[in-house]
Amino acid sequence: MSSVEDFATCSQRIEDTPAPFREALLQRVDDHENIKHLIHSPAFVTGRFRSLGSVLCVTDKRWLIALCEKDASITVDESGYDSILLVELTIILLYGQLKMDFVFGGEARSIALQFNTVMKREYLRAIQDILIAIDGGEGVREKRDLRNNPILRDWPLKFRNISILYAPENCCLLGGVNWPEVYGAFHRQLSPAAAMLLTERYIVIIAGEKPGWLQFRPRTNYGQIITYFPINRLAKFEIHRAARFSVLELEVRRRDRGEKLVIMLAHDKEEAVSRMLKSVSARAERVADDREDWRK
Repeated sequence: MSSVEDFATCSQRIEDTPAPFREALLQRVDDHENIKHLIHSPAFVTGRFRSLGSVLCVTDKRWLIALCEKDASITVDESGYDSILLVELTIILLYGQLKMDFVFGGEARSIALQFNTVMKREYLRAIQDILIAIDGGEGVREKRDLRNNPILRDWPLKFRNISILYAPENCCLLGGVNWPEVYGAFHRQLSPAAAMLLTERYIVIIAGEKPGWLQFRPRTNYGQIITYFPINRLAKFEIHRAARFSVLELEVRRRDRGEKLVIMLAHDKEEAVSRMLKSVSARAERVADDREDWRK
């Protein structure tokens, strides 16, 4: 059951956002910043889950997330685009979440806001602009048509559709691997089916909802988690082999701070994933060189 009386709204000026978000943002955003997205999501309840009210502000210089806590106080997290480690979007029926992992004050931090999926298109547009801003504003927003892309042709319909909808708009798809659910002893599901996309500037990981602790039989999976991180944030990767599956560790780093993503995959996909990630290292160096040339 969902108790949603007001849906998220988009504004063009901070003055049009509701109090107390308005006052908190006016103190932080100056007149010289160009506001691209300003999305207010009211607090709502879906089943037993209660969401905090929030405002996502995306400017030409940085992003800000303001949350209204239970005591009505406002907390604000922010960072420039060069400090972002990864961006994660979760869509599960009526529930959506945007999570930003970033480096601030010499520490790796994360902040998340929740929203009703009626407004997921607005958040997706904001994410696409954040991804473009990570590139330094390079290129032109362009939606690539992936419907007939040979990389996706034989993929399961769910992953093919998600890739078409959520792939970065300013990049070309260069490679991809998908794999089924991973099972452990007694046929207990350890990890959902997943896929990895390689674009010119990003690695995108698509996964289903995480299984329950005692899930022994397949069940319908309606949710998806899409994680984006720039390939020039990839410090290293390692693949470890267990008895029934392989474990991929991705170390994402910015300057001297970062975090590690752990992903389970099937044995028969290990070589394809390793080959694709090895190509990322060389590509990351070229991206860094291109960025230096662009700045000059």
